[in-house]
Amino acid sequence: MVTVFDIYSLALLIVSMTLFVRRYMTQNPPVYPYLIIAVTCLVANWLGEAGGGVWALSLLVAASFSFLGCLLYPSWRNMGQKPVRPGASEDSE
Repeated sequence: MVTVFDIYSLALLIVSMTLFVRRYMTQNPPVYPYLIIAVTCLVANWLGEAGGGVWALSLLVAASFSFLGCLLYPSWRNMGQKPVRPGASEDSE
């Protein structure tokens, strides 16, 4: 029997893996956010099938927000660094 949790988690997994593959072809994205999304979708689907609907839905919402984070901030590694002005070297303050 196909449930809402199956459809939601599979759709989120396919979209996030597609985004990862597209970014992998052009950039060097970190793997761990996409891995967290995949594991969260797996656990949420398992919980949804086992009868934990509220917990599964909350995990899927959390995975959706994590996907939005991946979509809006593609280079999580560089978010903590100071931006460098064009024409200035990194050593000058």
